[in-house]
Amino acid sequence: MRTRITNVLLTPGATGEPHIPLIPDAEVHISDNRIVYAGPAGTAPVFENADAIGGEGCLCMPGLVNLHTHTPMVFLRGVGADLALDDWLHKAIFPLEKQWTEELIRCATDLGCMEMLRFGTTAFNDMYFYTNAIAETVRDNGMRALLGHGIVDFDESCADMAEGVAMAEKWNHACDDRIRFSLAPHSEGATTPALLRKVAQTAKAMGIPIHTHVSETDFDLQGCLKRRGMTPPAYLEAMGVLDSPVIAAHCVWFNDEDIALFQKHGATVAHNPISNLKLASGVAPVTRMLAAGCRVALGTDGVASNNSLNLWEELKLMPLLQKGVTLDPTVVSPAQALAAATVVGARAMGYDDLGLLREGYLADLILVDTRNAHMTPALDVEANLIYSAQGSDVRLTMVNGKVLYRDGRFATLNRDELLRRAEDGAQGMRRRLAQV
Repeated sequence: MRTRITNVLLTPGATGEPHIPLIPDAEVHISDNRIVYAGPAGTAPVFENADAIGGEGCLCMPGLVNLHTHTPMVFLRGVGADLALDDWLHKAIFPLEKQWTEELIRCATDLGCMEMLRFGTTAFNDMYFYTNAIAETVRDNGMRALLGHGIVDFDESCADMAEGVAMAEKWNHACDDRIRFSLAPHSEGATTPALLRKVAQTAKAMGIPIHTHVSETDFDLQGCLKRRGMTPPAYLEAMGVLDSPVIAAHCVWFNDEDIALFQKHGATVAHNPISNLKLASGVAPVTRMLAAGCRVALGTDGVASNNSLNLWEELKLMPLLQKGVTLDPTVVSPAQALAAATVVGARAMGYDDLGLLREGYLADLILVDTRNAHMTPALDVEANLIYSAQGSDVRLTMVNGKVLYRDGRFATLNRDELLRRAEDGAQGMRRRLAQV
């Protein structure tokens, strides 16, 4: 399949430049699932027998990467709002999660993917359970995902480990490499040293990343100091976990030594600003992380602690929060924010050919409508992109060379039917819980 996207303002993405690169009157040529040209129309090669997509008035850019979420939790949207974290988990979330079935997980995964596609997210990193059902759903709906079976261990039996490894062996690099797998120990507090050592050894042997929650709250930090005599990052290093590629969600309660450890090992911070604010966990020291050379990407966390999978909200809040807490308006540039929402997350997922619009890269891209009142005037396009653009401005979402969303229509999902099934399924979970 060959596709030619014309008449766009192109940003190939950001990889350390002081400003977001912008190319007016550009074209993108795609053959099968790869970009074969992305640049000015005036120097574009002849590209015959291609389906044409007109991008007038649109900015073409890499698809967004949501580096930390729990996708099926869209069924728990709004549950336990404004509760303290412990009550939120034990009184609101955990009881409902006991009501899951594989059928409901599939429906919830499709609903979450539909929301992400609508808002221009082309790839996501997920930790949950029923991972086989999640993988089958992603296989069918066309998204790109790094999936991990959430592993907990309180008695050193490492019982959850077998399922996590089995899922990784079954699904890693499946579906034309759209699906990859991680090992996903939940957190320091929900695992044992025996489990983490086993995870470290297995991930290294299999060549797959590790996805875990790290220092999300002060409670997490203080508990680790009491149990292990060191901070969570130092403990992960001691267990050998940091010897593999690591995606660490949250990282709110980090000191300078923790930051230095992550920089040394090349671990990636999955920053979730909205979830951290909603649960009153705090604000991650992203400015210091970036200054130290740490890899920082963006995630939404699960919808239950965010209320949406709209990564544009995180993209705007990331720099605003840092400017507010540091009292320095110069920190976290638009280019750094865009990189966090695209290429940094893509590389953390293990792709070195994703997150930029360049020849040879995977064709995961979006078109963003710039002809709206909130995007006008375009006096500073890169500032508009970070601070003015909204998820609803996305007009087209392409994954692996296939258009999955365009102007209100989904290629692989029946919107109306899915919304009906999702509402019925989520309400059914609540009714069953009330009867317990």
